Amino acid sequence: MKLVLTAPGLLETRASGRPAAQDGMTRLTVEYCGICRTDAKMWRTGHRDLVLPRVPGHEVAARDDNGRLFTVWPGHACGRCRHCLGGRENLCDGMQIMGFHFDGGFSRHLLAPTASLIPVPADLPAHLACFAEPAGCALNALEKLGLGAGERLVIFGGGTLGLIAALAARTMGAQPLVIEKNPDKIAKSEAFRQISQVMARSAAPQDDEFDAMLNACPDPEAFVQGLVRLARGGRCAFFSGLTGGGRLPADGINLIHYKEAAVFGAYGLTRRHMAAALALIGRYPRAFELLVEAIVPPQDVERRFCDLLDGRSFKTILDLR
Repeated sequence: MKLVLTAPGLLETRASGRPAAQDGMTRLTVEYCGICRTDAKMWRTGHRDLVLPRVPGHEVAARDDNGRLFTVWPGHACGRCRHCLGGRENLCDGMQIMGFHFDGGFSRHLLAPTASLIPVPADLPAHLACFAEPAGCALNALEKLGLGAGERLVIFGGGTLGLIAALAARTMGAQPLVIEKNPDKIAKSEAFRQISQVMARSAAPQDDEFDAMLNACPDPEAFVQGLVRLARGGRCAFFSGLTGGGRLPADGINLIHYKEAAVFGAYGLTRRHMAAALALIGRYPRAFELLVEAIVPPQDVERRFCDLLDGRSFKTILDLR
């Protein structure tokens, strides 16, 4: 079976036939696919890159015809433009994205670009491979910051991505602090944070400054607060797009000028980041397991979309077996 988004709010269940092999493509049988907030936003309101009708899903764990387990870098890059040749294929001029431009992992069967397959280590539980895409995105953002040992990083947003970014920063020797205004999410992340040695608070300390900041939530106010807490000469990873449609206050944005702050956009990930993410997951499998909110059958997907949009849950994984 497969789930097909035909219009905003309309997700249809259809039969999923076994696709014919194609040059440059590998036929996969999907076991698990992560459900992310972007999938939920596409379902509710659409997306600028979405071509309908479409099978969503870009956080895949699937096997080829020989039983080998892969996750899939969700891009299909041209391999010829200056970005691809420079090792930044996530910025490819002709980028096609799985689950947006071509069908994704909310289906038992999938055709994926062979060049996009990333082998999953044999000792990693298959469902944890669904974290490779979001964790790789976090690694891309952190790479921009060039964190050094002992540097202080403030992360606004204590959801799945914010917590993964904090764990990754800790492995780099940095000192991350997660700011999450929802006390229920702080409480729910306690076991994860004990393993990862990550601190969380409901608000940033008024008198503290940080070497770097990362916004892992779409709240414009949180982004400005991050600039306020940034030290002179600090670095900002502009990781999550902002919502609301309003203007950012000039006084907040002017802090980039006054503090000579460096701001780096971070969009998606490369194959290299995805492979590094699998290594991170393999190093801390128990921590990632604690971020799994639920493993659900296809009929539960729309209800889980609502939970994601309301900010109530960590990672939900779709079971296609």
